[in-house]
Amino acid sequence: RNLDYAFVDLLRKITIDVQFLKGGQVVYQGTTFLGYVGLWTGQSPHKFTISGDERDGGRWWENAIAAFLNRNYPVSWLVRDTLSEAQDFQSAVLRLADIPIIAEVYYIVGGVSPKEGMVITRNRRGPADLWPLDPLGGAWFRVETNYDHWTTPPPFDDRRTAAIKALNATGQHNINFDTLFKVLLKFLNTYKVFTL
Repeated sequence: RNLDYAFVDLLRKITIDVQFLKGGQVVYQGTTFLGYVGLWTGQSPHKFTISGDERDGGRWWENAIAAFLNRNYPVSWLVRDTLSEAQDFQSAVLRLADIPIIAEVYYIVGGVSPKEGMVITRNRRGPADLWPLDPLGGAWFRVETNYDHWTTPPPFDDRRTAAIKALNATGQHNINFDTLFKVLLKFLNTYKVFTL
C-alpha cells in the first residue's frame, strides 16, 4: 500500500503506527497521523486488513451535507470502527459496503484465506462495485490506483498497467513480503507519504 497525499514533508514527520488494546491484547492496529482520529490503513490480527484509497466523486458541499445533515460516517472512521467491530473478513466487507459515508472511496479488504480479497468501490450511500479476488479463475491479485477498475486511467497517472505487468512478471508463487515491496516501490508518485 502506497499512501500519497499533498503536504508530504509534514505528513511523513507525523506518521505513526498505533495499536488498540483490549484486556492487554492487540485488537487492531494501523498507520495514521499524530492527532488524527481515523485510520486509512489497518489490520485486525488473524482476521482481515483494510486500506482506504481516494476516489474522486462529488463536490465538497455534497460531502458536507452527507456529514452534517445526513450524519454519515467519515470514511476513515468507518475503517477504524470496522477494525474494532467486525468479527471476520465477510462481516468487514458487509460493513464497509453498506454503511453510509461522507465521501466516495475505495476500500481494499484482505482476509486470511486465498479467496478473501475485495475492492469495494463506494458511493456515499452504498457500493458502486464489489471486485473480489478469483484465484481459481487466475485473478490472484487486484490493483487499485485511485481510478475505477472498469475505466482506463489517465495516461499521466497510469500506475495500474505497470503494476499489473510487474505482478504478472513476478508470479503468484514468487510473491512474498520482499518481492511485493519491490513492486510497490516501483510505482510511487511525488506525493508518497508511506509504503507498507
